[in-house]
Amino acid sequence: MKKKGNITKRTLVSVLLAAAVLIGSISVSTGLQLRKVLIEKYTDFALSYVNAAAEFIDGDRIELYYSTGAKDAYYEEISKYLNSTADSSAKEANIKYFYVLIPDSVPDSDLYTYIWDAEPYDEPMDLLEKYPFSEGAKERAQKIYNKEITEDVQSYIDAEDGTHTLTVSVPLLDSNGDVAAIIAADLSVSGINNALVRIISSILIPVAGIMLLTMILFYFITKRKIIEPIVKLQSAAEGIVDHIESDEPVNIDVHTNDEIEMLADSFTGMTDKLREYIKQNETITAEKERIGAELELATRIQADMLPNIFPAFPERIDFDIYAVMTPAKEVGGDFYDFFLIDDTHLALVVADVSGKGVPAALFMMMSKILIQNQVMSGKSPAEALEAVNSQICSNNREEMFVTVWLGILDLETGLLIAANAGHEKPIIRNGSGDFELFKDRHGFVIGGMDGVKYRNYEIQLEKGSSVFVFTDGLVEATSENDELFGAERTLEVLNKVKDETPETILKKTEEAVNAFVGAADPFDDLTMLCVKYTGREDGGENEITIENEVSEIAKAVDFVSLKTEDLPFSFKDRNQIEVAVDEIMSNIVNYAYGDKKGKATLKLQTDEEGIIITVEDSGIPYNPLEKEDPDITLSAEERGIGGYGIFIVKKVMDEIAYRHAEGKNILTMRKFFLK
Repeated sequence: MKKKGNITKRTLVSVLLAAAVLIGSISVSTGLQLRKVLIEKYTDFALSYVNAAAEFIDGDRIELYYSTGAKDAYYEEISKYLNSTADSSAKEANIKYFYVLIPDSVPDSDLYTYIWDAEPYDEPMDLLEKYPFSEGAKERAQKIYNKEITEDVQSYIDAEDGTHTLTVSVPLLDSNGDVAAIIAADLSVSGINNALVRIISSILIPVAGIMLLTMILFYFITKRKIIEPIVKLQSAAEGIVDHIESDEPVNIDVHTNDEIEMLADSFTGMTDKLREYIKQNETITAEKERIGAELELATRIQADMLPNIFPAFPERIDFDIYAVMTPAKEVGGDFYDFFLIDDTHLALVVADVSGKGVPAALFMMMSKILIQNQVMSGKSPAEALEAVNSQICSNNREEMFVTVWLGILDLETGLLIAANAGHEKPIIRNGSGDFELFKDRHGFVIGGMDGVKYRNYEIQLEKGSSVFVFTDGLVEATSENDELFGAERTLEVLNKVKDETPETILKKTEEAVNAFVGAADPFDDLTMLCVKYTGREDGGENEITIENEVSEIAKAVDFVSLKTEDLPFSFKDRNQIEVAVDEIMSNIVNYAYGDKKGKATLKLQTDEEGIIITVEDSGIPYNPLEKEDPDITLSAEERGIGGYGIFIVKKVMDEIAYRHAEGKNILTMRKFFLK
């Protein structure tokens, strides 16, 4: 038997490791607390210096120095004051730099301008010299300059000398209480880290000695009272394992007069029962392995019987289809099928066999083959179901039955002809609407009674329509609280992802069912099929309709990007078109309908000269072209907010027009091809 380890050594190692962890934890926690206290002390020192300087300096003079760059006697007086303060405070608070600055007002600038700079170590920066902010410092400086905060403390590693540095900043106010500049000081805290190392070292040695002595004492007590008896018990247990297949008795010599001795006696009495159980288990295991192998093979065969390679028809652009079948047991009775009868007709089948397990799987395979044969022979859905029912009823001594929904979709016209043999009602999404339960006409189940007649019904699908068919394992999925998933919850889930691909729709629905069921056992097989009818491209006007939700904007942009990909535009032109569409759709989504729901439709046409994009919405009447263009020569504060979106659209598109007709805002944009 392989030696797993030595409990004595492991216990000793564990004791020493525990001592090391405790010592390290105490040292680290103490060091962190001390460091926090020291950092706070140094920060308070520095804040007192910068606050005193902020009180001392006349903020009304800052604008004069900033605008003219001219120094005067007062400027020199303040320079001497700051330098003398920096020289004295450098020893007390480790101040490296002491300076007054103004952040650049240019939006994209990362620079700030020096007014005064006192540096005890380096050459100071002169009046109006500029220097870039360190990473993240600009945003904090702007908050002080805008009076959002009254002071700021930042920690960073100085890129020049590699020292750990703190920067403290406060606003320098003028007589009106406005921020004229920012006064700041940089502190070197590297000395704090060195001091902490010395303090921790002085704590570590005595604590380590005491901790090690305590742990070693604990180890020897544990070894004598617990480990040695357990080692004896382990050796005896190995004897049981080595002789388990023989009738040789096993003696366990442990005399501790406690629970360990009782455990040894239990091991001795357990030997005979264990030997008997092993023999029985060998027989049962062999049988289970045989059955398991057969069920695994049956599962693979059943899976191979169903279309399971997606995309199923990658060359087809007039429809998209996806299906899934998850059996409640190793094999199930549900099945789906889809196949092209010819180039323009697609057959769709979803069925549910009575019962579970291998019998249902066999009946399912037979039913699937019979249905496909009848459909491929040219029969309508109703005629095919009648023929299959007659074939099954002629030899159905087990009295099994199957519910079937069978549809044939004309891929040229979008006409769906279907028949229902006792199956769940399909769910239809026609055009750009919501998924809705379609109340079709039911016939009797297949195999239930011979001579049953079935009736066809028709559904005219528009382009973009989807058909969702399922078995009762979806709506009757049961939670741990015995609550059914139900048709209403199914519709709710479907409509959340109604614009997604059939694959995404089924995966999101399955995720919702699994989350709802939780740890409860599956009630039934779960089978779903979804087909989206897109129709063939007719080369005419293209359009897309979106909801007034931010997440929908990208769909419109992606639509235009796809449509312009092969047009004779430069990369710059295509990018400008996408920017214009993004701006217009964003305005509609955010403002056209207020808090109400609404839609926006984008239509795209091309001619010999270029592309025409028309955007329509039924929101509040608004002509964006009437908004005055912003004066880009003014500063950001003078220009204010708003107006840039439509301004950008005017600049990047060649023509743009607006009209309000039939209750709709209609905006037309045009971009010409490169000449």
